[in-house]
Amino acid sequence: MQLSDFKKQLKELEAKILKLVGEAGDDILDDEELIVTLDQSSETSITIKTKVEEAEETAITINESRESYRGVARRGSILYFTIADIGLIDPMYQYSLDFFGKLFNRRLDRSKKSEDLNERLEILLDDLTESFYTNICRGLFEAHKLLYAYLNATAIAKRAGDISAKEWQMYLRGSTTVFDRSNKCDYISDDSFSKLLGLQESHDNFEGLADSFEDDVDALIWRELMLSDAPASVKLPPVFEDKLSLF
Repeated sequence: MQLSDFKKQLKELEAKILKLVGEAGDDILDDEELIVTLDQSSETSITIKTKVEEAEETAITINESRESYRGVARRGSILYFTIADIGLIDPMYQYSLDFFGKLFNRRLDRSKKSEDLNERLEILLDDLTESFYTNICRGLFEAHKLLYAYLNATAIAKRAGDISAKEWQMYLRGSTTVFDRSNKCDYISDDSFSKLLGLQESHDNFEGLADSFEDDVDALIWRELMLSDAPASVKLPPVFEDKLSLF
């Protein structure tokens, strides 16, 4: 606001000088009032320009500090829109932006302080996430608390890039790939095989997963694992263990 005010004063000063010069007589040097005004305006202009430079430096410092806390603001927006979305679960769950803002500011004031910026940011992220979860859960039915926790966790993970858009769509809709039933192992349902394809398509780590169920050698091991009452105790060939670790 100060920076804007200073710049406004400079423009007004320039306009005033131009007006006086325009209204001056033929001999400007004989106009004592104009000379005094110009002299005062010059001093004022220098003072204001100095203040403008100081204000611009301050603005840069403020912007740098503000950018440092952008991650906290981003987490706040994630938490808010998750809260807004739970109204789709039950219309009774309605939380105002005013309520959210007051709770957000309260946690900024009451959370543990630290001179170390990274530690302070970590404290704020943890405090805000936990506080919002605790406060919102007080107004949720027990059956919806786990769902709310899940929505929070996935929203944060998506924003961090830990869950890609492709993975999320696969989770919501499954695979859209049309597969040939004749090439599929008979002990896997269509739904399960479709999900395997979805995993294979959604993430590079699962590349070749569905295909391994159709491999002559691997298919026998998968069959034994899936039909076993204790799959964890099945002895796997070292080659298959190495391949499994890739997934």
